[in-house]
Amino acid sequence: MERSLINLLKTCAVSPSLGRSAMAVHGSAIKSGFITRPSMQNRIVVAYVKCSLMVCARSVFDEMPQRNAVVESAMISGYSRCKKFDEARQLFEGSKEPSVVCCNAMISMYVHNDREVEGLNLLRDLYSMGVKPNEFTLSVVLLGCSNLEALEEGKQIHAFVTRGGFSLDLAVSNSLISFYARCGRMEHASFVFYHMPDKDVYSWTAMVTGYAQNGRTGDAARLFDVMPQRNVVSWNAMICGYQEQEDDEIAMEMYVRMLRKGQLPTSSTLSVILKCCVCLLQFGKALQVHDQAIKLGISSNVFVGSAIVDMYAKFGCMVDSQKAFDEILEQNVVSYSALASGYAQNGDILVAADLFNKMPEKNLVAWNFMIAGYVHNGLQIEALDMFSDMIQANVQPNQFTLSSILNACASPQASRNGRKVHGYAIKVGFDFYTTIGNSLITMYAEQEDIVSVLAVFKRMQQYDVVSWTAMVSAYVKNNRIHEARQIFETMPEKNLISWNTMIGGYLQIRNSSETDEEKYLALSGSSADALELFCKMKEFEIKPDHFTYNCVLVACASIGTLQQTRSIHTATITRGFDTDIGVANALINAYGKCGNSRDAEHVFNSLVNPDPVSWNTMITGYSQNGQGHKALQIFHRMCESGVQPNHVTFISVLSACSHAGEVEKGWELFESMSRDYGIERGQDHYACMVDLLGRAGQLCEAERLINDMPIRPDTVVWGALLGACKTYRDVDIARRVAKNILNHESINASVYVTMANIFADAGFWDDAAELRVRMREKQLLRSPGCSWIEIHNRKHSFLAGDKSHPEWNIVRMMLSTLYIHIKEDNYILDVG
Repeated sequence: MERSLINLLKTCAVSPSLGRSAMAVHGSAIKSGFITRPSMQNRIVVAYVKCSLMVCARSVFDEMPQRNAVVESAMISGYSRCKKFDEARQLFEGSKEPSVVCCNAMISMYVHNDREVEGLNLLRDLYSMGVKPNEFTLSVVLLGCSNLEALEEGKQIHAFVTRGGFSLDLAVSNSLISFYARCGRMEHASFVFYHMPDKDVYSWTAMVTGYAQNGRTGDAARLFDVMPQRNVVSWNAMICGYQEQEDDEIAMEMYVRMLRKGQLPTSSTLSVILKCCVCLLQFGKALQVHDQAIKLGISSNVFVGSAIVDMYAKFGCMVDSQKAFDEILEQNVVSYSALASGYAQNGDILVAADLFNKMPEKNLVAWNFMIAGYVHNGLQIEALDMFSDMIQANVQPNQFTLSSILNACASPQASRNGRKVHGYAIKVGFDFYTTIGNSLITMYAEQEDIVSVLAVFKRMQQYDVVSWTAMVSAYVKNNRIHEARQIFETMPEKNLISWNTMIGGYLQIRNSSETDEEKYLALSGSSADALELFCKMKEFEIKPDHFTYNCVLVACASIGTLQQTRSIHTATITRGFDTDIGVANALINAYGKCGNSRDAEHVFNSLVNPDPVSWNTMITGYSQNGQGHKALQIFHRMCESGVQPNHVTFISVLSACSHAGEVEKGWELFESMSRDYGIERGQDHYACMVDLLGRAGQLCEAERLINDMPIRPDTVVWGALLGACKTYRDVDIARRVAKNILNHESINASVYVTMANIFADAGFWDDAAELRVRMREKQLLRSPGCSWIEIHNRKHSFLAGDKSHPEWNIVRMMLSTLYIHIKEDNYILDVG
């Protein structure tokens, strides 16, 4: 009978769901009288503990006349699992003679519940309690040191291991390897590893994992390849290591290799591989991994299921993400966070907030994703309110929290809140963290406070590649491109983002020059610098991404360099970026700006689903290259394909009508904007119509259109009419137009120059002379003419009267030769 009851209790201890059965056996033990036997009492307590019935276990435990170390440690472990740490500590302190087993249970409780310091303190008290630590004690304490990255304390324990003769113990040696690896001291881990008399698969795996986690994937791979035996943890360590180093392609290759070796993946494997699929934008591969998880029966596992939820959310498939979430058997804060974060990142912040409120428990990660979600959706006030609620809920923020909040304070309007958060970071000692410093640099840069940017940078104790890149970006945002380049050149390490920031920075320069020619020269110079940096980037074997190609194609477009556009086009095909819609649109624009409509057509026609930008860019390209009729044709194709034109489309198509001389068509499109498409006409649309009417010689109609505008016309609109007045020598309308422009901009030099030319063409020499006198009085300088030519992929720019070109003497000789040929052809210079 007693043996049967004990066997039943063993069964109850194996399955936590058999609590009622344990109670029934307990009742039978009382009725049969076996309850008084110590062995029966021990078994009942252990069974209750395993079933998490701590009240029942404690009632039996308190009635026991004799308690051994096994039952006491079981009670401590039970309280630990139930998060009842005070009860565990009281029980331990009430023990008459604490054993090493009980001490191990207490230290393990502390270490596994983020209370490592208390565990280390208990270790120090062992000898005063008359308890000698054993191998398990040392292994658990080393885990605690690993979690704290407490290098000095761990070294002291290592010295104790050596003195106490524990260095031959396999588990202790493996714990030492893991400890040193976690602290980034792989040379110490290697010393322990190579001095072990015996090694098991865990020893090898600990070393491989250590190398991988410390970014030394090459060393990890070399050790992995010579391992006498591998397990799934070894494979996972390599895959995870590559993924953490952003070598997602190699991680995927390692995964395929693992499958070929016959090793089945675990939930950890598939979770990491799904991250790789997201980073590589391989949606098809991600679907295959999901199918594999289903076949293995682990898709409803909370870890894999959460990774699947996150994967679908990252690809914008929120219906599938929700479905994957619903299929998870035991949803927890991780799965809730993955789904809610997905909704937030996809713009459904209200659904995300509702999920957050429904969470059975909220940890720091949950608060962080919600704050980040509000920031992502531009709801800075809500993000700050959430941060305040988090503090009131006694949840301590971490570096990620403060980084998100600082992003919420990046606008100049939020500078006061930003300084408050900065003050909080200093108060809690977070300002020394590199991640916080990086966020502060970004925040102050957005607020154009370069003084604070420098102060933060100088205060930081450590810099990473993000810190340096943030400084480059800060100077770019403050239009100090030369200082940005200096910092870029001195960076100890550069990554793709660093190069992209500097290349993109050249295209963001805000030039203060007054004339179009000077602005062009500044822009062409910065574009040339961007292209030069792109070539240098390839020398450093940094692989460009879609952002890089977009930037350099914009540079090519701005200076019209066809050969480099073609070269970059070839590179995009080689790298597989030619199918990226953004890159394709940049190619169409570059070819259009270079006057090569044929290649622009080729890129456009290769697109499976051109977006509105694609259509607009093609229309603009045709229009700018004098192919107005083709522009109108592609506009009609756009409408027939079901793509809705926008305000940019009509600017391009009205400009096309102007170049093609299609006045009636232009009026028809202009009238249809608000009537058929609900698009409000802006200054640019009116300027196009004025230009169209002006080119057709309908100057009075153009002036009437301006006077009837529902909005106040700007200088661009009036300028379009003034240009037409010059063409048709209409002095009367030109006088009225010039008066209106000068009412807006009294020092507009181009108006004086144009009016002087109009007067001269009409023979009004006195008026022309008077204007030139007024220009001198106002110190208005006429901008010199500008021309440029591309030779061997290099753009050469010239200003009238400029002799600064390094090959000016050759240019002067060529001009002299040209003048001679011009005179021989009886050309008479118009000096009027």
